[in-house]
Amino acid sequence: PRICQTPLAPSMLIAMPGMDDGFFARSVILLVEHGQEGAGGVVLNRVAPLDLDTLLKSTGLDSAPSGPHPVWVGGPVSPQAGLVLYLDEGGKRYDHDIEVLPGLRLSASLSVLRDVAAGKGPRTFGLYLGRAGWGSGPAGRRTGQRCLADHRTRPCAAFLHRWRRGVAARARRVRHR
Repeated sequence: PRICQTPLAPSMLIAMPGMDDGFFARSVILLVEHGQEGAGGVVLNRVAPLDLDTLLKSTGLDSAPSGPHPVWVGGPVSPQAGLVLYLDEGGKRYDHDIEVLPGLRLSASLSVLRDVAAGKGPRTFGLYLGRAGWGSGPAGRRTGQRCLADHRTRPCAAFLHRWRRGVAARARRVRHR
């Protein structure tokens, strides 16, 4: 499996207090890639104004069998494209997915959503619309250096535990609306 690992990725980027960028203020970003061409990841803490059932129905798929599930805004880049961050629980692997951390995978494959709608997909996942990205030029470096604090995701077990609990808690709140 392809593991996405560079000196800065994977890591968490947390918006510094006082960051005045409208989109990234108060954001927590899982940095997935970092290299000469730039950096990219997903914002983990911004809920989209629709749930998974609504999204699946709008794409012609059946609703998720597990009931309401939140959808997240992954970032301002390509907001029409979805990314699925999921726990690798020994199930199916999807085309072109990457292992972000041991036990945590990221996929842009529509097959993941099809499997979720059919009740065959990963049980613990987050669907993110769009992604966070910065180019390699001066503007991208300034955003990353001045506005976001880098926190290593290692040891990853603690991150996975908190992420799983956060996804489950948000799903419960969506169900009880």
